[in-house]
Amino acid sequence: MRTLRNNSILSCFLYILLSANLQAGVITTSTGEPIEASSISYKNGQIYFNSASETKSLDRRDIRDISFSAKTTQKKDISVSDAGDLANYVEKANGLAAKYPDAQYIKVLSESNARYRHDGTNIYRQRSISYVAKDEALGLAHVSLDFDPNREKVKIIHARCLTPEGEVHNLKSDQIKISKNTSGSVYFNDEQSISFTIPGVTVGSLVDYSYETEEFNPFDANLFAGRCYFQSSCPIGEKILRVSVPTERKLYYVAKNLDEKDAAPTIIEAVDSILYTWKKTDMAPVIGEPAMPPFRDIAPSLYYSLQKDHKYLNAKLKPMYEKRSVLTDDIKAKVDELIKDCKTLNEKIAKLYYFCQQEIRYISIKANMASNQLGHPADETLKNKYGDCTDKGMLLSVMLNYIGVEAYPVLILTNRAGRSVRDLGIFDDNHCITEIHLDGRIFYLDSTATDYRFPYFRLDDHETNARNIVLETQRTVPLPPPEDNAQLSVCKIKLEPDGTTHIDTEHTYNGPTEASIRGYARNLKPEEYEKAIRQSVSGQTADYKLELATHTNPLDFDTQFRSHTAYTLNRFAPKSGKYMIFSIPYFELRFPEVSLQKRNYPIQYVTSRQETDQLAIKIPEGYSVKYLPPALRVQSPYVEFEIIYDQQGDEIDITRKLAFPRRYIPVEDYESYKSDLEKIAYSSKQKIFLEQKQISKTNKTDENSVSENEIKETDTAIPNTDTNSSDTANLENVEGAQK
Repeated sequence: MRTLRNNSILSCFLYILLSANLQAGVITTSTGEPIEASSISYKNGQIYFNSASETKSLDRRDIRDISFSAKTTQKKDISVSDAGDLANYVEKANGLAAKYPDAQYIKVLSESNARYRHDGTNIYRQRSISYVAKDEALGLAHVSLDFDPNREKVKIIHARCLTPEGEVHNLKSDQIKISKNTSGSVYFNDEQSISFTIPGVTVGSLVDYSYETEEFNPFDANLFAGRCYFQSSCPIGEKILRVSVPTERKLYYVAKNLDEKDAAPTIIEAVDSILYTWKKTDMAPVIGEPAMPPFRDIAPSLYYSLQKDHKYLNAKLKPMYEKRSVLTDDIKAKVDELIKDCKTLNEKIAKLYYFCQQEIRYISIKANMASNQLGHPADETLKNKYGDCTDKGMLLSVMLNYIGVEAYPVLILTNRAGRSVRDLGIFDDNHCITEIHLDGRIFYLDSTATDYRFPYFRLDDHETNARNIVLETQRTVPLPPPEDNAQLSVCKIKLEPDGTTHIDTEHTYNGPTEASIRGYARNLKPEEYEKAIRQSVSGQTADYKLELATHTNPLDFDTQFRSHTAYTLNRFAPKSGKYMIFSIPYFELRFPEVSLQKRNYPIQYVTSRQETDQLAIKIPEGYSVKYLPPALRVQSPYVEFEIIYDQQGDEIDITRKLAFPRRYIPVEDYESYKSDLEKIAYSSKQKIFLEQKQISKTNKTDENSVSENEIKETDTAIPNTDTNSSDTANLENVEGAQK
């Protein structure tokens, strides 16, 4: 018989049993006998538990294991109960509702129990008790759980609600539905869904359900892992994570955004197992802010695994990679066909890149760990003419290797999803791209997208961590400079004496902006594209005439994408007395991410970005320039801005450049960053005042004319234009924006 190992372990054991209100569990004695207990406590070396409506005890040395995620029997029917322990949560729910009056619902209790068994199978048990505070949260009565029937089975332990009147409504077994998941147009798998609706739920109800998932056929018995978030969009009264593993297995864990005190688990060590427990109470909700980081990057969380690092995972996946990256005659023939007219190596890479983007349709079929992590064989993807990110990444790598370019499919977590956890042996990726080693440099391509011109690649791949299984390396995918995601606008404007404005604009794009506009144009017929431009121009004035709305061929990837628009805005610039007041169309800049006085979370954009505007404004005959806005320059680590107005004869030349070289702006730099963007936004709203050289006597007494003082006030209202701020800024790429 084995005993608890030392006094420190025993202290943890005493602490958790004396301080935590534990739920029902299963005690396994040293002889292997399982005992179901409705409650468990500890005192003076004895474990006290309620079983079969009576209190019993055992010496701690006679206990092999305590599990809070197991049952000795699998009952066909779900549990039916009265108010019982639910009544104990009413007072807590009311207290939290008073503290967070705006919350639609409150998670009074959330328990997650994971147990890794000696044979490598796993049991996960979840329990959730929620308080419905408002009508918007009545959907909590509807529960749907996905599972893979080839590997898992799900059992509903209980599902019920306690109404404000004290009535308990229990879910019945015949109200549970199991159905095949709808795969959708491009996603196919074997998953099923178990769903039910808890009866009787009204505002003021407590909704309580518990279920158990048994993984009876894991992909690999050594890949037991999981994660838990201790915060949510709703208030949480108590969140508990328990993980149990056999004594001979070590559990590794990594805490994110947790205090040192909360990151350290309490531990119970029995004869054959060790139970780790993390708990947090009274967690405020996450309140969303514009352009904030992904949820996983800000929420307190815990990741755990049996693997300390990626060595085991890489060793497991490497042979699968080799089997899927075989260069076949069919692949050779296709590559030879594609590159036969190419003169340079870059042209060959680009041709293969475009083929995998456009000719291999995106369809995801997942069935096992191999297809999830490395996709299907490259030859199979070529024959099928479809595949997902791993399939496309594998095929592109094999094709590139054939022409002498070292390339590998690598795994990442896209930056919209958050930062991947790499200091623990877990699968923490959701995408696959291609890593290329050429002439001493490393760069990346993503054949999942369909509209990227070589060498650009998807913006949500930028500044992620790429895990190369073959080389067993991890590298940061670089953030491109702003000029690699840019829009250049060259605009000619001619003003008529009556305020009519003729505008002719050409846009040139590259990087993700180019891919976005190219994809937008590719999916529209010419008449639909023109209609979209008309809708945009009509937002300036209803009295307009569209003369031109064209663009280059979106399917021509050898040419940088451009668009050309020409239109007339009739009597657009208002006149007041001898003055004409002109606001440049589409010139105003808005930054909603700095609308808050203070922020709790950093600002985070998807990638870097740059916009350059070159304008030439022809002054109408008989007018001179009365007022031009001043130049402005803003320079900080996060934003670079410059605007210059220059008058040469009857023409006003304006050059404006706005660049955001970084994605991340910390909270401590928000105040100065906000100040910089407000100056930039203010400068974009400034108007140009033109003065009529000769006016008739009838106009001299116009009561609505703009006075000289008003013009001077406009001038003096402009803030200090010289800034050298250490502020922070990065502007998220606005996909599909069309001036």
